Amino acid sequence: MSMSRLTRLAFETLEDPASPFGLRSTACSTLMHAIDLRVQVPHGSPMACWRFLVESESSGNSLNQHQLQDPEVARDAVRILLDPEAGTDVQDLALAVLQDQNLHALTEPDLATILDRIMTADRARQVGWLVYRLHQELGLSNESLIRIRDRFASSDVAAVRAQAPGISALLPRLDQEFALRILQDPKPPVRSAGLDMLQEVESIDAPQALLLARDHLATEQHRNVISSCHFAIGSLMRAAARAIRMSKLVAETEE
Repeated sequence: MSMSRLTRLAFETLEDPASPFGLRSTACSTLMHAIDLRVQVPHGSPMACWRFLVESESSGNSLNQHQLQDPEVARDAVRILLDPEAGTDVQDLALAVLQDQNLHALTEPDLATILDRIMTADRARQVGWLVYRLHQELGLSNESLIRIRDRFASSDVAAVRAQAPGISALLPRLDQEFALRILQDPKPPVRSAGLDMLQEVESIDAPQALLLARDHLATEQHRNVISSCHFAIGSLMRAAARAIRMSKLVAETEE
């Protein structure tokens, strides 16, 4: 049986509601593997797989090894995330499928609504990663990044606040006022996230970031956060040394 025949049979099986669930699940897996391998599949295969995953309430883990890159799938994922009646499992599935080109279906107003609707302690990392992917793919404005960062930072949930420094690290310059505020958070994981943020600054802000990390080390008492301080200071000092060497090399070249 040729691959084209196999994919046609898989598509027909998947679209047949009378087929046993296990057989349809196998057909869905077959089509997703074929899509990943860029094998020709029947028109509508990505959406057929997506409908099956949604209808069967599959978890987001179903897409760990697959990318259903398709505009129709992407639009439906956004619809699910905007639907106040959508269940937790299907929301997780929608978050998982929004990668790469699928992110183009998501607008900044949609993102603001989705963040307010689905952000929980358990989803904090997943949603923070969604914002990062969206910025890398489309380029969110500084204003949008600041609004999202401040929304996270003002949360009563520490796991959500801990995502705020990662969003702030996407800005072109270090926000010293925000850094000071996040380093004063009562929860150690949030302070550690703030120190991780300091390591991501551009070279122009490295001296100030190094000063902030050293000053915080002088007062920090939590063992894990102290360790984060040392990592941040070491990283920033190495970055400064590299910048000095590069500056000398450029100067020598110009001579």
